[in-house]
Amino acid sequence: MEKNKIRKFLLEKGHALSEEFISNSNKAIQVAALEMLDISHIKNILLYSPFRKEVRLDLILKELNKTSTNIYLPKILPNKNMCFNLLEESSYIKKNKYGISEVINKNYLDASEFDVMIIPFVGVDSNGLRLGYGSGYFDRALENIKDFTKRPLLVGLGYEYQVADEAYGEEHDLKYDLVITETDIHGYAKSIK
Repeated sequence: MEKNKIRKFLLEKGHALSEEFISNSNKAIQVAALEMLDISHIKNILLYSPFRKEVRLDLILKELNKTSTNIYLPKILPNKNMCFNLLEESSYIKKNKYGISEVINKNYLDASEFDVMIIPFVGVDSNGLRLGYGSGYFDRALENIKDFTKRPLLVGLGYEYQVADEAYGEEHDLKYDLVITETDIHGYAKSIK
């Protein structure tokens, strides 16, 4: 099945999720993520502003705020690129053209400086390759990640129905190390070349 058809199918399935399922699953996913990640040793982490039915990060954010971890959020740039901006208590937050909240500042961090990057997805194939909304922002922002001397742990948080048994990803797609759902933790070999 081609990626656009898979994306459409998964997005339609996501729209049908009940609020009870989302609430219960969001809690289970975040608890599992907090158990997997030793947040006390994370210096720089990338989170995201949940969009549509993406997993919320309220519990993770609450725990991170108890540590000295620097929290960053993605920001879309006019040239179809993306940067990662520091989230501070005094940060000015504004919705971008897609309706996703972003931090408005010039305090960016290069992707190679992150310990952990939690990146949302529409789907994940059997090899851990990410299917996003189709604009390629994360793929472009992290296209050189395989060349990093020390690369961040790439983590996806989502629902089990979004994780496929078949391979449909392409070479340019971002590959997760870990995908956490409401029922399982999927590990993919960390791809360092």
